[in-house]
Amino acid sequence: MYRIAVCDDETAAAEQTAEMIRKWNRQIDVSCFRSGEELLQSYSYYHAIFLDIDMGGMDGIETGKQIRKLDKDVKIIYVTSYRDYVSGVFGVHAFQYLLKPLKEAAVCQVMEDLFLYLEKPKAEVLDFQTSEGIVCLPTDEIFYFEYANRKIRFVAGQREYRMSGKIGSVIERLEPYGFSMPHQSFVVNLYHVKNVSGGIIFLDNGAEIPIAQKKQKIWKQELLSYLAERLEGKK
Repeated sequence: MYRIAVCDDETAAAEQTAEMIRKWNRQIDVSCFRSGEELLQSYSYYHAIFLDIDMGGMDGIETGKQIRKLDKDVKIIYVTSYRDYVSGVFGVHAFQYLLKPLKEAAVCQVMEDLFLYLEKPKAEVLDFQTSEGIVCLPTDEIFYFEYANRKIRFVAGQREYRMSGKIGSVIERLEPYGFSMPHQSFVVNLYHVKNVSGGIIFLDNGAEIPIAQKKQKIWKQELLSYLAERLEGKK
């Protein structure tokens, strides 16, 4: 049985969301929580959480960060009344975003996407010819690529790899999977962007990647477009 939590400090809104989910599939076990604190205090394994951002007390952003410390796999669907949320949700890795007031069609679409995701491989797996031989890696495990000393160094999971080639070829291959080129020597996975400040991209593994001065405006718009597409369910 699939288990889903709904967390919203408006009881009526939480119950309405829960009923939409149950209507989509009556076999889903849905639990409602009135605050982030309540959800965390009794946290158990869930396949997904519909999490309101604009809650009193611990808001949805902080709740999401705390949940990620407990459960890196649960799919978080953020619910908000505002589009201006992107700077706060870096690093939480939300599965989807929904705008209030929720519409049944939108909730059903998220449920369709969620179940399709749960029932298929978690990420596209690509092969790379490295100095150690061919390695196969899920794209969501790759943080960034760096071109230096005529070699490409890239970080995936807890390891570093090196391979020959041009950084331009890397972005051509990886761009369809949410990668971007903020600097002529770097390609980054937008999924792992935690924050952006002062011309520096902070990734959720602690790495800091520079943004070329001439690219700052264009690249930040590219990041916002990526997040907006996730808001609309396109990524």
